[in-house]
Amino acid sequence: MPIWLIFLLTIAIVLIAISMIIYFIQDSIIFHTEKLPANFSFSFANDFEEINLTTQDGNTLNGVLFKVENSKGIVLFYHNHSGNIDHWSRSAIFINSYNFDVLIMDYRGFGKSTGSFNEKLMLRDSLLWYDFTRKLYEEDKITVYGRGIGSTFATYVASKNNPIKLVLESGVYSLSYTAKIQYPYLPTKLILKYKFETFNYIGQVNCKIYLLHGKKDGLVHYSNSEKLHQLKIDNCDLILIPEGNHHNLIGNELYLKSIKEVLSS
Repeated sequence: MPIWLIFLLTIAIVLIAISMIIYFIQDSIIFHTEKLPANFSFSFANDFEEINLTTQDGNTLNGVLFKVENSKGIVLFYHNHSGNIDHWSRSAIFINSYNFDVLIMDYRGFGKSTGSFNEKLMLRDSLLWYDFTRKLYEEDKITVYGRGIGSTFATYVASKNNPIKLVLESGVYSLSYTAKIQYPYLPTKLILKYKFETFNYIGQVNCKIYLLHGKKDGLVHYSNSEKLHQLKIDNCDLILIPEGNHHNLIGNELYLKSIKEVLSS
């Protein structure tokens, strides 16, 4: 057998082996969850109320409503693929400073929320939080906000309802598109059990949309937001942060200016 053919076969076998390993361990690669015991007691500087919702399949979803006096409305915040409410409280308190209440929830399998990862059920769960929020606030006071894979949940929720605006920060076009950039030599569409296809829902969103993305984001490439913007040019603003990456936006001057304008618009 020619050496070049042996070389190609070796590469193919290695790629197949890597693909199989990723397929079976992808939950731990995609979801960087931090579980919390059910009796964990939150402690935050701002006023807050802990909330628990029950899903159709009997699981508990945990959330925290961060409150301010005389709020302008509420931001329903779907966080990224990592951490939990305790971790994301920094974002809530940051948004509180613009005089908005903030509701952050943990997806099933995150924090104190029970259940296993399941995209279809997680999408259904995301609607439960909007339904809860709508009982407390008029829809013209609700801003739906999604970060990272939370952008899929936020866009899905906005496509089914009529919030005042939708904000997507470091949003994903789809998980397979994002993964293909990271792993160009792997058959990501075949490997992934999870889709997170934000592009499937953005066309049905009727409210104003804002896309914010750092141009130095090494985890979710900013072309994700560019592709989403191409699908929804009308009533959709794309704001790219030249020096922003996936972790430093909250400390970036342009981002701070932009998010203030977005929330105040």
